[in-house]
Amino acid sequence: MIGVTALQPDVSYVHVFSQGPDVMHLRAFSTWDRATSVSWPEKNPCRDVLKDRFMKHAAAWQSDCAYLSSVREMAIHPAYQQIIGMGQDALPFIFAALEREPDHWFWALRAITQEDPVLTEHRGQISRMAQDWLDWARSRGMQW
Repeated sequence: MIGVTALQPDVSYVHVFSQGPDVMHLRAFSTWDRATSVSWPEKNPCRDVLKDRFMKHAAAWQSDCAYLSSVREMAIHPAYQQIIGMGQDALPFIFAALEREPDHWFWALRAITQEDPVLTEHRGQISRMAQDWLDWARSRGMQW
């Protein structure tokens, strides 16, 4: 069941601004920048929408950057930047992707978390860098 507070008919987009274990709070912004609150008393009701958005951007990024050797060029790709823009909502999907197949998600992870748990001796070794990030996430109780 969706609880809505004063949702205006001219709402143009919705942004997640906090999430707990049982309730996700959203802020809907209208074209006039009037904010209204929306809460859904279900666990991660937007997960499928977020996953679809992530998968769409990840597929575009991986397809367009498959033959690039420059990590900088990979990181400034518009689809990669969209994933960074998803903020912490992208983390479970990035960690799942890293676990399946290590890739250059490290720039996004540093941008989103403001952390860098990669050991100096692991730099440049994608599989070890991925493992450092996965260990970091698990040590903080993150699940994906």
